[in-house]
Formats: sequence, structure tokens, C-alpha cells
Amino acid sequence: METLEQKVKRILAEYFDENEIQLDDNPDRRVSGFIISPKFLDVDDFERQTKISGLLRKNLSVPEQKRVIGLFPFTPEEYQAYREPSL
Repeated sequence: METLEQKVKRILAEYFDENEIQLDDNPDRRVSGFIISPKFLDVDDFERQTKISGLLRKNLSVPEQKRVIGLFPFTPEEYQAYREPSL
């Protein structure tokens, strides 16, 4: 049986490369994670979230959608800056 994390990753992999998707299956059975893709270059935050939300809405039931608590879209450069320790 496919877990929600596996299902979300499969859905996102229809548009993003699988290695661009980093998901966590949290202990409370919710899914969160990062999508790190050059496809986000020159795309504003709203459009990024709209793309992700559209993919999930089209392929997940409402109860499943409610268990996806946060998917954070970054370009590779943005993700690198996010991961660098602040001074």
C-alpha cells in the first residue's frame, strides 16, 4: 500500500525531477518537505505554490490534502542560501 509520502512524491515527480523532491513523513502522518528545482527560476512565490497546489488538488482526496502541511519551493541557489548558517 502506497503511503501518503510516496503518493505525493509520485504526483510531484510528474512535473519535477524525482531528485528535486525532499519529503518528510512526520510521526503524525502528515507530509512536509522541499522542492528544489530550477523550474522555479523567475517564478514568484504565489505561482510556485499555485503549481504545487494544483498538482496535489488534482490527484489527492480532500482528507489527503489536509495532511500535506507544507511544501517549500526553492531554486537550487535559494535552497543553498537557506541551508547556510546565518552569522
